[in-house]
Amino acid sequence: MYPEQNSQEALFLKKHFASFYQKNKITSVPEVNHREFGFGLFKKKIANRNMSFSSEGEMNSFLREKAPLFFSYSNAYYSFPARTPTTAKELIGSDIIYEFDADELGLEVEEINGAQWFEKRHLEEAKRQVFRLVDFIENDFGFPASELKINFSGKAGFHVHLRSESIKHLNKQARIELVDYLTGHNLDFEQLGFDFTKHYGPLAKNVKGLWQKRLLFGMKAYFETDSKVIAKTCGAPPKKVALLTADKKKLFESFDKGLLPRLDGKKSSEFWKNVLLEVLKVARSPIDRQTSVDLSKIIRVPETLHGDTGMVAKIIPLEKLKDFDPFVDAVVFDEKFSSEGARVHITKAPKFSLMGKEFGPYEETDEVLPLYAAIFLIGKGAAVLK
Repeated sequence: MYPEQNSQEALFLKKHFASFYQKNKITSVPEVNHREFGFGLFKKKIANRNMSFSSEGEMNSFLREKAPLFFSYSNAYYSFPARTPTTAKELIGSDIIYEFDADELGLEVEEINGAQWFEKRHLEEAKRQVFRLVDFIENDFGFPASELKINFSGKAGFHVHLRSESIKHLNKQARIELVDYLTGHNLDFEQLGFDFTKHYGPLAKNVKGLWQKRLLFGMKAYFETDSKVIAKTCGAPPKKVALLTADKKKLFESFDKGLLPRLDGKKSSEFWKNVLLEVLKVARSPIDRQTSVDLSKIIRVPETLHGDTGMVAKIIPLEKLKDFDPFVDAVVFDEKFSSEGARVHITKAPKFSLMGKEFGPYEETDEVLPLYAAIFLIGKGAAVLK
């Protein structure tokens, strides 16, 4: 059915994935017996799903024997996870998983022959969004950090797992409402104390809602931007915006007093509305909406390998997230992976870094690379074995 699975590249990856699972026991899935699982093969992320395991031991036996290149589990807990259709599984409850992928954050990512090449700066932006989400979850929703589990996706971003009895039984509509809050969807500025016609805003000393605080703080940060950019983005004459921002101390004092200074002309109200919309873009959490509300989503099992990169979907304690470097900390690097090499033919690859070592750029060349680098290129489809 999948002839490419017999290619030397597929067998090469499977061999080394099996070696990893022989040495590393996966313990990252709570209540294994109530989860649905799926696995993927070379160049096919989901080849089968509707699988279940009676125990953690059975799951690890499967990983050691089959060495799938992709391994996913459901955020949902089911009475009968292997049944089909989904309604026959009998839903017990479901975690919430928030996902940040670098290619969905508006960042430009180089693409060669269908493969995306993420850099550290891309992952740093995804990481920044995780911290923003954690702020919402802890301060707005009141969940303790202990109920959050964060892991690198193994490729392009991060997953935040929220496991709490208080959210386990939330239906899809309730999860949509949470997402709407996080993303500022249809946020009502008037209800938050802004009147663009009268040029009023909420008084800083009377601010109660956390969205009010974010918007007021965000306005001050926004007006640190170049006045020409503000004028172009918010639709106002550059000279008027320059005059408005000439004395930032006075402008910020106006915000604290609940005043939005008028610009001469009819478009003053529209200008301030546009300012708030720009502030909202920065203050909101750009989570993946579909993943966040889906009750039957399957997603990468933390601590397993990603077949596109050979990197580990590493669990990261929140206090260590800031310093986490996926291109070092998520690379499989043991004695075998560092001492052995593989000869590959590379079609095309840009310059990239793994384990602090620079590789490339390459184009139609034969190279002998460390196993972790060869696996990385083969998984991306940028190289074949020689």
